[in-house]
Amino acid sequence: MLGAVITYFVLIFIEGYDFSIIVDLLFGTPSDGFVNLHSIILILAMMMIVQIAHEAGTFQFIAGKLIKLSRGKPVLLLIIFCTVTVFISAILNNILTVIIIIPLTITVSRILNINPSPYILTQAVLVNIGGTLFSISSIPNILITTYANIEFFEFFLNIGTLSLIVFLFTLAFFILLYKSELKVPTGGPKILEEFNVWNVVQSRRLLYQSLISFVILMVLLIVIPSSLISPDMIALSIALILIILTRLNPKDIISKVDLELILYLLGIFIIAGGLEITGVTDAIGIALLNIGGVNLYLQLLILLWFSAYLSSCIDNIPITKVLIPVADAMAGSVPLINRNKIFYSLAIGANWGDNLTPLGDNILVVNIAEQNKRPISYKSFFKLGFVTTNYQLILISLYYTVVFNLIVGLIILGTVIFIMVIVIILHKFGPNKVISQINKITKKIRDIIIR
Repeated sequence: MLGAVITYFVLIFIEGYDFSIIVDLLFGTPSDGFVNLHSIILILAMMMIVQIAHEAGTFQFIAGKLIKLSRGKPVLLLIIFCTVTVFISAILNNILTVIIIIPLTITVSRILNINPSPYILTQAVLVNIGGTLFSISSIPNILITTYANIEFFEFFLNIGTLSLIVFLFTLAFFILLYKSELKVPTGGPKILEEFNVWNVVQSRRLLYQSLISFVILMVLLIVIPSSLISPDMIALSIALILIILTRLNPKDIISKVDLELILYLLGIFIIAGGLEITGVTDAIGIALLNIGGVNLYLQLLILLWFSAYLSSCIDNIPITKVLIPVADAMAGSVPLINRNKIFYSLAIGANWGDNLTPLGDNILVVNIAEQNKRPISYKSFFKLGFVTTNYQLILISLYYTVVFNLIVGLIILGTVIFIMVIVIILHKFGPNKVISQINKITKKIRDIIIR
């Protein structure tokens, strides 16, 4: 907010604008379709819907049901934990997902008497993968899709499906990495089977109402084009109808809306708008364009890695807001059919870069684990988060390479997979044991050839 006030004084007394420029920066203008106002309404509506679902215990119930399906089998339990994390974070914001899933993970680990660290670490990394599943999954997505007028289904088709594929590769990496550590003692599965997930549900009626509202919301966002009814008004309508049907006290729901986040966003809108008006974002855009030229492939890679590493040390919301006009400037140099690819690259980089360091939402993961007497070191998270995020960014870069140059992309992809397998084998078994096994295999092959 202080940054926004400073921006106000600069624009009014140095740049010579009047107060109407601040209103334009807060809510948008007719020329851009009041993009900021639509973003705020959509965020508020999703907050209300999510709050009602949280009150009902909807996400805890779904997660508990799925975890019971594992029957305590360690690898299956890891797969279910990771899958639940991704899909819950696709609907909720990262912080609320962490607040729900980490205590649940620790509870299950106590029931089974197992070490929760591998599960907590993998979940913390995967939260941001879920954040790119839908256009409503994170605030950066909402800001980008509202600005670029990208439809819900279009976003899922281009980014959501790609995120699911990267999730599967990441899950395979985690299984190879932690398989030897995933052990369940005797008796644990039976206790887990007796665990009653309905204990987390306050009202079955409220649970069913919130589930139905989410299904209706998803269907309407897919079926109704934004040119007819904007996504924010669809979400707000569902939120208000849900409040009326559930008979919850509206004051209680509104009081739990994150107003601090809304004020933060308003401040970011003014600061980012001020940077755009004074030409700072144009300068960044020109610099990136000079590096990438008119080559779309290079532009996608530059924006992907640039936004990812920026969001690793600065919150991804202001990074996204500042880089949106930069992406728009870069998109102006490519054919119209490829314009949205620039924004897709920004969405992936801004969301996933948060895991490169434990400075973002992941601090909350470490704190919750420590409060529940299951401490996780920052070093452990940094090692996993940094390696995994770079691995995910490399996968996206390889995807772009395959799209723009198939043969080169396949060669690089094969090389990277080979290196990753070698690294994992060396990490799990140690170089001496691997060399010993290679010598044994070589000796057997030599004996066969001699015979």
